[in-house]
Amino acid sequence: MKRSTKRLTAAILSAIITLTAFTAVTASAASDTQEAVSAKVTAEPVGDGEPEPQPVVGNVTGLKKTTTEQNSINLVWDATEGATGYIVYRSNADTENGVFHRLGAVTKTTFTDTKLTAGTAYHYKVSAYIAKDGVIYEGATKLYRTATQPQRVANLTRARCSTVNMLTWTATPKATGYKILRSSPESGNKEVLYKTLGANATSFSDTNIKQGNIYTYNVVAIRELYGTAVYHAPSNRMTCLAGLCAPNFSTVTNLYYVTLKWSRNPYATRYNVYYSTNKNATAYTKAGSTTGTSFTTGKLPGGKKLYFRVYPIYEKNGRLVTGTAHTKEVTVSNKMYGITVPSTYVEVSISKQHMWLYKDGKCIVSTDVVTGNRYTADTPKGYFDMYSRATDTVLVGDGYASPVDYWMAFCGGCGIHDASWRSEFGGDIYKYNGSHGCVNTPYSAVKKIYNNTAYGTPVIVY
Repeated sequence: MKRSTKRLTAAILSAIITLTAFTAVTASAASDTQEAVSAKVTAEPVGDGEPEPQPVVGNVTGLKKTTTEQNSINLVWDATEGATGYIVYRSNADTENGVFHRLGAVTKTTFTDTKLTAGTAYHYKVSAYIAKDGVIYEGATKLYRTATQPQRVANLTRARCSTVNMLTWTATPKATGYKILRSSPESGNKEVLYKTLGANATSFSDTNIKQGNIYTYNVVAIRELYGTAVYHAPSNRMTCLAGLCAPNFSTVTNLYYVTLKWSRNPYATRYNVYYSTNKNATAYTKAGSTTGTSFTTGKLPGGKKLYFRVYPIYEKNGRLVTGTAHTKEVTVSNKMYGITVPSTYVEVSISKQHMWLYKDGKCIVSTDVVTGNRYTADTPKGYFDMYSRATDTVLVGDGYASPVDYWMAFCGGCGIHDASWRSEFGGDIYKYNGSHGCVNTPYSAVKKIYNNTAYGTPVIVY
């Protein structure tokens, strides 16, 4: 045979052997029960002489994980002498029944696998390879079994903080159980394993508590695999003060406002009031906070159904603990004194010494005022309409004549007007230096009210 013909034949045989070798190592890496063997490739000599020996590919050693997160796993291994690089394979042990997929080749001795599913078992195989003369020689694969962390316990909620501390949560996918760790005065406020629950648990009740003591619970989802391996979810802690229970509150609604009242909790230092348009909303809007046992909201949408919660709060010595709450439904009234209020009106609160003008449902004036003297000439309360309006006029009464720039009468001789003789408004002035029954108003505010109202505009005083 001629030398050129021998060269062509050797090249064809080499290509066939290369394809066969790569197919063999891929198939062997797909087995979860045995390690793949090194590909044995013997190249046909080119020309005269002895055949070139096949490279010996060493085995991967020291394969382990350095980090395991909910969505990623980082693997490392020892360097294999003479290796060009390494090939990484993966199998989802929960769903793929030992079928491995080639993730890629790397030249370093580390690999991070991302975009994984939390709480899932994954098996990896890593092999070293040598690239020579266009041929890949892959060594035996090394198997490593691990898993991602389960999801953090979701929707952890205080269900009770009374004679029983009770927590509830949503079942964690693929969790085989839950560990409850507790810190308490009884343990010197050190977190210790308190109880282990099964896979179906979605609540925990603690009766071994003392009223007024603070307990912190850490609910951790776990997944047990491979006999002894336990994979832990990130911590999710909830603090309970035994006895900081939900206030049973009552509600009254008038003119777009809701007033809530409740009994005092012996451990509460204040109360937070929340509302939502959705009873099952994960987050409620905070309406405000008070140290008392009643609360009146700001203006709310009239005729709408809202849900309210009152949370007792303990804050002392650097500790902040929230109690539990009931949820109550309230349809916010758009009436006052039995009359439906339109979108444009004037509102006067005697107790707050404040007045608002709403025009087309929007508040365009909010001002402090001075109403009638509390003991001798209190401003009349009720639902009224403006029936007289004037500018640059003089108010005349028993023993006085007061020039004003703007005048809007709503009940008898009582009206809204500027009071240039006053330098302060609001507060308790009305108790000792109130008006003769009118609503004394700062100049800039009364001017805007006059320019945005008309005959018949409702004036509501309470």
